[in-house]
Amino acid sequence: MSVRSLVSVSLVLLVTVASAHTQEPLDIAPFRQSVEMDAPLPDTEWLLEQVRARVKTDTELLRRYTYRERRRDIKVSKLGKVTLGPTREFEVYPSSIPGETYKRLMAIDGKPLDPEVLAARDRKHREDLIERHEQLDDETPDERAERLAKEEKALQEEQEQLEDAFRVFEFHLIGRDILDGRQMIVADLTPKEDAKPKTRIGKVMKNMRGRAWVNEQDFELVRVDVEVVDDVKVGWGIVGRLHKGSQLLFQRTKVNDEIWLPSLMHIKMSGRTFIFRKFALHTTTEYFDYRKFSVETDERVTTPRTEDQHK
Repeated sequence: MSVRSLVSVSLVLLVTVASAHTQEPLDIAPFRQSVEMDAPLPDTEWLLEQVRARVKTDTELLRRYTYRERRRDIKVSKLGKVTLGPTREFEVYPSSIPGETYKRLMAIDGKPLDPEVLAARDRKHREDLIERHEQLDDETPDERAERLAKEEKALQEEQEQLEDAFRVFEFHLIGRDILDGRQMIVADLTPKEDAKPKTRIGKVMKNMRGRAWVNEQDFELVRVDVEVVDDVKVGWGIVGRLHKGSQLLFQRTKVNDEIWLPSLMHIKMSGRTFIFRKFALHTTTEYFDYRKFSVETDERVTTPRTEDQHK
């Protein structure tokens, strides 16, 4: 795991799960028994089977929708200095083809991009797509087989990370709660002592505990709060270290009353890079303005234009 992976491990973990307590309001949200206090909770194993049957990675779900994403980039210098970049807002056009999702930069620190700059970036994106498709057309059978094998390996790694969440965490149902007006079953997540994860991210999960909210009607994972309970070392601590107490929060919202999609990701963490460089980060990524993806939507920014279309 690289230094860049160290400071972005929260992003990977929370994506794979749908996959805090020493600092201000990002402490693991308190459980509040609310509705149907006397109703018996479902069997834990049965509930996990329901959740597991419905779990899809956010990457797969997001391909069905365009959306807005607002975030600050985490930057790591060659010397290990960790900083936050400006707040950037993107209009995201998904693609099922690896490498072809278009994150269309719309604003920086709240200031919209100049229309001419935006148009130039759109043209560049279309040109890149044309070049990529030409390269694919010219692939030899061996090159195509190699590319498909790499793509399949990436998908398998993503699936293994998801499976590691179930391998690592013990789920303890503790009651019910109301979240955004919907009834949830609440579970504490604790790492199993004998867990044997198969991925690097899974090994990181062994150093975390948390709490999860599952929608009782849809059996969908809606919110996860996670805290690092032991320092996470990278390269025996020489390359980097993520400190105990670092916190992660991930939440989803129901869109069009049919699908649960990401709405918020909050990261508060501290650590060291290259032994001596301390870092502390507190950043939020927001996902909003979801719209059903269509060919017409895609063509607005990806279809190569003829001369007549420019006029």
